[in-house]
Amino acid sequence: MKTSLSISKEALYSALGIGIFTLFYGLLSGLLEFWMAPVAFITSAFYAGYGSKQNTSVNVSLSFGMGIIWGLIAYSLFQIQNMNMLLWTSLVFGVMAFIAIILQGTILSFTRIPAWLLSWGTFMEISLNKPITNWPLFVVELSACMLLGIYFLDFGSNLFKKFMYIWFPGKMSSEKSSIDDDKQNSQS
Repeated sequence: MKTSLSISKEALYSALGIGIFTLFYGLLSGLLEFWMAPVAFITSAFYAGYGSKQNTSVNVSLSFGMGIIWGLIAYSLFQIQNMNMLLWTSLVFGVMAFIAIILQGTILSFTRIPAWLLSWGTFMEISLNKPITNWPLFVVELSACMLLGIYFLDFGSNLFKKFMYIWFPGKMSSEKSSIDDDKQNSQS
């Protein structure tokens, strides 16, 4: 019975890079006492899954900024008293989403709506469920965590992977198959 566990070089180097940079991010966010540290994982996963290239990182970052601005506006509108909150919040979300898409399609074409809406949603999820006592610090920390997701976790793990390919350029699959062949020949 032949059982072999094979992993591609791409998967191995990606796993190592993500693991190492996540470890360092955990240490950094712990030292800086970032209570929103998991936001970086959201933005990192979004950026990687969105298929963004390094040359679009500025566009995505600015879109995250627009989402935070949108969050501040929406949160302020939610503070208006004597409103039917279900109707009011639905109206605010609907109108603001409409305006965001119009703006992105016209004067803010450099932005990316998925990043804008992800940032806005993240802002709303946190601010509506946790009392915020220091708004400037909240905005700075949220922004920092979002940007660290792209520029530290994604870019760092990609850089690590590039270095691994430079340092270990040989093919793993050929090395692995020669080891499997030796095992199979010795069993015959």
